[in-house]
Amino acid sequence: MSRSHRPATYGTYVLVPHRWSTGAGAANPRRHTTSWGTTVRRILLWVALPVSVLLVLGLGAGGWYYSDQLLPAPPPYVPVPEVTVTASDAEAGSVTLAATDGDLGLFTVGLVSDSGLLLANGESERDLDTTTRTTTLVDGEWPAVGDRVATSVDTFFGDPATTLGLPFDTISVASDLGDLPGWRVVPRRAETDETWVVIIHGRGGGLSEGNRLLPVLDELRLPSLTISLRNDPDAPADANGYGFYGEREWLELEAAIEHLVEVEGAREVVLAGYSQGGSVALSLLRRSDHADRVSGAVLISPLVSLGATLDLQARNRGIPEAVIPPLLTSTRWISTWRSGLDFSQVEHADRVEELPRDVPILITHGTADTTIPIEPSRELAALLGAQATYVEYPDTDHVREWNSDPEAFEADLRELLTTALG
Repeated sequence: MSRSHRPATYGTYVLVPHRWSTGAGAANPRRHTTSWGTTVRRILLWVALPVSVLLVLGLGAGGWYYSDQLLPAPPPYVPVPEVTVTASDAEAGSVTLAATDGDLGLFTVGLVSDSGLLLANGESERDLDTTTRTTTLVDGEWPAVGDRVATSVDTFFGDPATTLGLPFDTISVASDLGDLPGWRVVPRRAETDETWVVIIHGRGGGLSEGNRLLPVLDELRLPSLTISLRNDPDAPADANGYGFYGEREWLELEAAIEHLVEVEGAREVVLAGYSQGGSVALSLLRRSDHADRVSGAVLISPLVSLGATLDLQARNRGIPEAVIPPLLTSTRWISTWRSGLDFSQVEHADRVEELPRDVPILITHGTADTTIPIEPSRELAALLGAQATYVEYPDTDHVREWNSDPEAFEADLRELLTTALG
């Protein structure tokens, strides 16, 4: 019996089959041959193993990188004047700026320079290269041609007395982390032993973020406390400098409520949170023994879902769609390992049954929000039903609802506060 065999080749290697005999003691030919299927499987294994290792290492490195972006608390917002003033008329109350994009088109916005603060109010006039705004000097000096300004959606960037003429005190609120600075604003003839509004700023924001609410609170004679959170200037820092998106910051809000009850004799509070501050408010409502002190909540561009927010941020960075799910999974695992952050506690719609159902809630969100997605706010509002008043602001970016339409926002705010006051 004779058979002919041709060498099988792979790359530069030649696999030559042995000759064999069929007599007694002859070797089993199957032990000396390599089938095509076995060879292909080995090749695929040789290729798959290093590729898998590289993929895991890549996702781990990517997850660590984004964990570094996610965990550290950012520095506080400070406007950087970069837009040049090309025309300035103090008597007419107008300035012309060499830019047409960004927040210059907002109905109301602050213009911050090195020497002062302007309030731009009303519709803007634009041509190809410039924007002209009607403005009022709030503090400092009127800008000259050639000066530079920055837009500030805080609008009243500074303390309440300087920017709004409202008397205030800087106080300290005791917390488990240490003393938290805050702004105490009490309108004339306001009762301090009834309802207070506690204002919580967003991630990277500051105490002045809530100044936009103060004129309405002054009108309604409602006292307010704007509270600092961990990692804020002059506030205690987390041991690692990490922020937790409301998952732990609600403890500082709880300390503020305890302060108002014990020091001011407050009976109840209304919570008003911007962005991450909305998550802080929702976390307190879900987790604190003092939730029964809350008679209302205002959530402005709130962080309702950390997962959806990370997904939006990944898309904004141009990360390929197929890479986003495993990358974010890696980011969550690494972030939890490094910090203990419980991501499930920042999925408020998933835990809606933990919210008290007798607290009226105003939720506002802009349809052009590029920082926090609007869909989780829609979902939360739908789940809350009649308990929530939900208002969308067309073509409006993050925490710019009041700046886009102050009249409409203030009307909704008054209605919520009136309901909360009973």
